[in-house]
Amino acid sequence: MLRGRLHEVSALIEQRGEAALSGTSLSLPLNHLLYAVVTEPGVTVTEIARRLNKSQQAISQAADRLERLGFIERRVGTGRSVGLHATAAGRTTSADGVHRELAAEVRTREVLGFDRFDTLVAILESARDALLQDAATD
Repeated sequence: MLRGRLHEVSALIEQRGEAALSGTSLSLPLNHLLYAVVTEPGVTVTEIARRLNKSQQAISQAADRLERLGFIERRVGTGRSVGLHATAAGRTTSADGVHRELAAEVRTREVLGFDRFDTLVAILESARDALLQDAATD
């Protein structure tokens, strides 16, 4: 039951985020990847894939799309690593995407009520921490 409820709420939140980005060339995953590149210039596909628990292929395909849109570029770093770097257009687009997502979150907070929203976030953080701690002991 818990998994089902979490999935339902997650899907509704995702829909709000996608709606906030409508009219742009970004989806939620692309927006999150672009934000990561903006905030950490030179980050590699491998590092982002590891953090997000996604395949390198999936992240590489998303990076390819951002590159085709002119929002990021790849640069060879030390050794054989290839870092991702935002272009000026990418930084501007990322700022707009973050602004749109935050506006959607503010609306969600209003719909849920400030106290319930804050309580939900605190419960989810606490649950995440407990589950991570349990997984570390296995």
